[in-house]
Amino acid sequence: MLSRRHTLLTRLLRAYKLLLGSLLLLIWIGSLVYFFQWERGEMRQSSLAMVNVVATQSSAALMFGDIQVLRENLASIKDLEGLRWGVIVPTAVDLPLPVVRYLAAPDDPGRLLARMGAEQVQMGFREMLIRAPITHLGSVRGQVVILVDLGEEIERLFRVAISTLILLGIGFYLGLALFSRIVRSIVAPLDELVGIATGVANQARAEAVLENLPRPVAEFGDEVGKLAEAFNLMLDSIIRRDQQMHTQALRLEQLVEDLRSLSARMRAVREEERTRISHEIHDELGQRLTSLKFEVARLAPGDSGRPVAGQIDELIRVVRVISWELRPSVLDSLGLVAAIEWQAQDFARRMNIRCSVDLPEGELDVPAEMATDLFRIFQELLTNISRHAEARRVDVILEATDTAIHLEVKDDGRGIELRDQARPSLGLLGMRERLERWGGIIDIGPANPDAEASGTRTAIVIPLARAKPVEIQEPTR
Repeated sequence: MLSRRHTLLTRLLRAYKLLLGSLLLLIWIGSLVYFFQWERGEMRQSSLAMVNVVATQSSAALMFGDIQVLRENLASIKDLEGLRWGVIVPTAVDLPLPVVRYLAAPDDPGRLLARMGAEQVQMGFREMLIRAPITHLGSVRGQVVILVDLGEEIERLFRVAISTLILLGIGFYLGLALFSRIVRSIVAPLDELVGIATGVANQARAEAVLENLPRPVAEFGDEVGKLAEAFNLMLDSIIRRDQQMHTQALRLEQLVEDLRSLSARMRAVREEERTRISHEIHDELGQRLTSLKFEVARLAPGDSGRPVAGQIDELIRVVRVISWELRPSVLDSLGLVAAIEWQAQDFARRMNIRCSVDLPEGELDVPAEMATDLFRIFQELLTNISRHAEARRVDVILEATDTAIHLEVKDDGRGIELRDQARPSLGLLGMRERLERWGGIIDIGPANPDAEASGTRTAIVIPLARAKPVEIQEPTR
């Protein structure tokens, strides 16, 4: 009767009807039984008292055989409620008197006396038989017997029961309406929660594009069951969305790895191409310009050939600068330490900035690719200083420990702020991409935090455990 497939409101209302209805019915029945017994007891007491009075008054008349007085005494109980008949039965052998009857008394009252035996009152559902002995000088001389009908009392009690039942019914339904209102106010937030959770679950199901997600079967139809169904649907949606996001994250990770591989490959190809172009410009163009200079000197000796020879010298110088910018030959011939020292001196000469270097005495035993990346990072740092720092002094420290290679570049310029580091910068991104290949890190901060013009300090660390670069793979297709 009370099933979880019904709503909580329905189950509470059914429980109210069942429990309160049963309670009121039991109270109603118990009250009827109690009042019926109480009314019977009252009638019994009043009837018994009147019969005893008649018996007392009839003692002398019975001894003298005064039938008229006996009839008058018996008729005195005519106002007794429910009286059907009454008799006075002489029981003494020495009193040959007839039975005195009132109303429709039975012809043989002796049988009634025999049936009652020693009982003074014999009660049935609809009638009550009462007797009282008539005594004289301590001996029983006769009996007064009456029969009281309880039909009117039962009918009155029945009418009272109907009226009471109607009142109880009215009170029951009024209470049901009040209880329903109270329960609705209690269940209303739960209904709202169910509606919100169901809406969120359906929206999550739609947004997650869960075509293959089976809709959970509702085991219960009440608010708690619906809420559990909505939560299950949201949980399934979250799980499926997590799976989709995990798949997308894997794809994005693979894409980032491909982009890194592509970027590393492009840098490697660019360095190879710059090296090749630098060698061709330096060797081919430089040699041809030198030959041209000798040929001009041979064909136009003296002052006539000097302007052309000067222009050829300037052109040779420009070719050397371009070749050096493309790929410093000192990096390939003498190594990283010499290349950094030369670059620092050239930077100090061109920018008129004092540049102090602290370098290892010998050459570092690092792969050529690492040396190229470190040199390019150093070039980018000097470029940033020349553009933004407004510095007067730059300190460069390069050292190698047993575990890592450290490069530190520090200036006394205007410094760099946190918001500047957060801005997207192709130069900083390029440095980090180069270091990513070797597992290195870069730290940029103030050179002197206590000073107003703190300058900038850039520290680079590459662990020697990554002396070999990450293999450059072809991007996946």
